[in-house]
Amino acid sequence: MNSTRAEDVIAQELKVLLDKSTPYSLSTPQLGNPTIHDFVKGLILSTNIIEVIDIHLPNGYRADWAQVIDVQNGNTLSKECDIVIYKGKPFKEIKNQSIKFVLVDRKQAKIVIQVRSSIQSVKQEDKTYCQELRKFVPEVWYIAECCWAKSKPRVNKIELELLKVGYSQFFYFYRMDDASLERTIDYAPFIKLIGLIKTIR
Repeated sequence: MNSTRAEDVIAQELKVLLDKSTPYSLSTPQLGNPTIHDFVKGLILSTNIIEVIDIHLPNGYRADWAQVIDVQNGNTLSKECDIVIYKGKPFKEIKNQSIKFVLVDRKQAKIVIQVRSSIQSVKQEDKTYCQELRKFVPEVWYIAECCWAKSKPRVNKIELELLKVGYSQFFYFYRMDDASLERTIDYAPFIKLIGLIKTIR
């Protein structure tokens, strides 16, 4: 299927994102590379994704590393969120030269995005995270840089499992074959992600 010029531009954005993130996500003993702590890998990846999302968000919307706060219900706080997409100014911003973290009022929060370096199967912690965050936001999305799947049908099975436990959307940037460690970049999920980001209301 032929791609449009706009899709080609978005695909180029994915290439840049992968160049910035992949050396960290593939830092694993299995691949013979030095290991970087999972939290650090995730923070690098989510920060890089936020930079891309920011370009495409409609006016008035923001994306940040955050927690959602329910001001009307005793200032109840959600779990830490890799990415929160919200409208307006944050309830509170903690920022210095190195880091930015915000609290977002539940009324402003639109989407929480869980970011993972990779996914091979849906775990109980994924289910629990989604169920807890759905108490604070209308939608929870899942982004994995690497989907450990040789074929598209295997990806579809993982996506179906995520949808069943409450995630609204699933995106990944490339597939990895367990046996050959061959990487296949799939541009369609990333193009879909950007398309949805542009139409948030």
